[in-house]
Amino acid sequence: MPTIPAKLRVRARRDAAAFYLSELARGVLAGELTFVAGEQQTSIATAEFLVLEIEFKPKRRATRVDITLQWPKRPLIKIAVPGGDRHGR
Repeated sequence: MPTIPAKLRVRARRDAAAFYLSELARGVLAGELTFVAGEQQTSIATAEFLVLEIEFKPKRRATRVDITLQWPKRPLIKIAVPGGDRHGR
């Protein structure tokens, strides 16, 4: 299962940016996204139908593309807690 940073802002090469986008796409296709923040991982299920928004914003100094995925909130699949057992304690 692809693991994606919960928050990411880096100056990256084109191939690195494409890698993160492809990992996100793989997770959406699999129906589960796993995000990591420090040592904590959170997995969430995606819905069958999503709202996808892509907005292109040409600017004078830089070009920006905003991508938003949205779906109805569903319960978390699992939360891995460092040092916890399989029941999350």
